[in-house]
Amino acid sequence: MTQVRIAWCILFAAASAWAGPFEDGVKAYDEGKFETALTIWLPLAEQGLVAAQMSLGVLYEKGEGVGQDYAEAARWYLKAAEQGHAEAQLNVAMLYEQGIGLPLDPDEARRWYNTVLASPRKDRAMLDMKQHAREGLFRLPPRAGEAEEVVAYKGGRFLLRRATSGDCVVAMQGSVTSDSSSGFNDVVRKAAANRCGKPLVLLLESPGGLLFDGIELGEQVRAQGLHTVARYGCASACSLIFLGGVERVLWGSRAAIGLHQPRQSDLGCDNFGTGVGTYKVKGYLRDVIPANAERIFEIILNTPCNTMEWIYGKRAIDLGIATKLEAQGIDVFGPEKSRRWTK
Repeated sequence: MTQVRIAWCILFAAASAWAGPFEDGVKAYDEGKFETALTIWLPLAEQGLVAAQMSLGVLYEKGEGVGQDYAEAARWYLKAAEQGHAEAQLNVAMLYEQGIGLPLDPDEARRWYNTVLASPRKDRAMLDMKQHAREGLFRLPPRAGEAEEVVAYKGGRFLLRRATSGDCVVAMQGSVTSDSSSGFNDVVRKAAANRCGKPLVLLLESPGGLLFDGIELGEQVRAQGLHTVARYGCASACSLIFLGGVERVLWGSRAAIGLHQPRQSDLGCDNFGTGVGTYKVKGYLRDVIPANAERIFEIILNTPCNTMEWIYGKRAIDLGIATKLEAQGIDVFGPEKSRRWTK
């Protein structure tokens, strides 16, 4: 499920005749009086007010003012989704995908993801939700009419999934090697040939690898305007690729970016920051995240190459490493047996 953010200004517009009472609930919520908000919104939701239904889903999902209950959250999200509330539709899709509060049902998840993608809205919030829907469709097993192409390279592969809607996601699965850049170029060409919409999303499922090749791939990612997503540990060379994303999302409870000093071949860690690799990293950081390059470089320089500094949550946002956090309390990567790639 997405880390829920209620856009109150949008909900106000939906409240119509109930605007006054609904706003009273918003005020109570903003003041942390969740039980009061629940009391106000419940009768409105029962009368069919979509904004109140969505809001009740939030309360039950987070356990605010009431015991946490994913099944009850799903019930209210479904009611709002059936009335056309896009964020509720996205939440319902993810619940069906993960089997949380609703039965595990890839077909229903696919149906609701495609409902989100079919929305004619073009505002930024809707575009963000559509991007999450594309990523959700990628995580589902392919079905008839959906194209999946594999571009193998030495050390791993790129996987391109194209839905019937034309929306695409690329996953990098495997190590960063000297062959990764050519594989990336191939999969980008395939995406263009498949008329994939832009921006493309690069889902990083990599344990890291070669430093200079990670920087080269990160530069290609930035030049192509891709968005990057990590849903578990993305460290070393993988972190450099992640930083190349125009938009960078940490998705789920396991998502974290790992930083450490470059290794100087047989000389060990670059403790003094004098190696070629360290200079290359510093220049790259200045190119992709100039406002926070020095702060991030300091963390890298202070972390020996045989350890790892993991950056996640609000700290990742504050450092400019990530631009968004999604589904912070949910393990979106799933159990080991559900993963589609192993080394």
